[in-house]
Amino acid sequence: MPKALFVEIEAKSGSEAETVDFLKAALDTARNEPDTRDWYALRFDDRNFAIFDTFDGQLGRLKHMAGEIGRSLVFKSFTSLNGLPDMSSSEIVAAKLANGTTQAKLALYVPIETRLGQGRDFGEFLVAAKALADAEAGTLAWYALRIGPNSFAIVDFFGDEAARDAHLQGKIAAGLGEQVGRYLDAMPEIRKAEVLASKQSGWESLASAEKQMHPEQPVRIGPERV
Repeated sequence: MPKALFVEIEAKSGSEAETVDFLKAALDTARNEPDTRDWYALRFDDRNFAIFDTFDGQLGRLKHMAGEIGRSLVFKSFTSLNGLPDMSSSEIVAAKLANGTTQAKLALYVPIETRLGQGRDFGEFLVAAKALADAEAGTLAWYALRIGPNSFAIVDFFGDEAARDAHLQGKIAAGLGEQVGRYLDAMPEIRKAEVLASKQSGWESLASAEKQMHPEQPVRIGPERV
């Protein structure tokens, strides 16, 4: 099954510009990693950043983590970052992939915790939500991630503020609200981000990934095997 990483990064006070420069420069490295399918550098606010990237499988993800960007992040945790980055590994359970014709400028990150034992049913809700994301012309890319049995996230990308606002007022956001009291205890936090740099290579028409993510196929929601 296709994999993903979401790596949260906090810059030390006074190192914000250095962190921005590092993330923008890291794009060249990501472009030279054939197993790294999509790579996004995000900025939430002055000091909080993230990297989101996708892979065909576990091997590609491990190679990336052990590569130049991963090693540089560890080194910078001693100099310009406020400790080691917070890294979340996940499986992609559904995705609308970028077609590369419009550059992503804005993003949303939505971490989600379900009620105990409700992960499978909520995962199926996310798979069904892909059709809604496909229908949103302004949503350039949309990823539903499973981090653990009851932990999920949505990461999505937009070309402008109007498209992001339309998504936030659309059917997926409304559907999430309807899950409160059913699968969720509260509405998830929705975090807005700016896209600093991106590699949107796609998956060669999902040749390897689409079979894993097709809505008509059973969804496996359980502990990840690596």
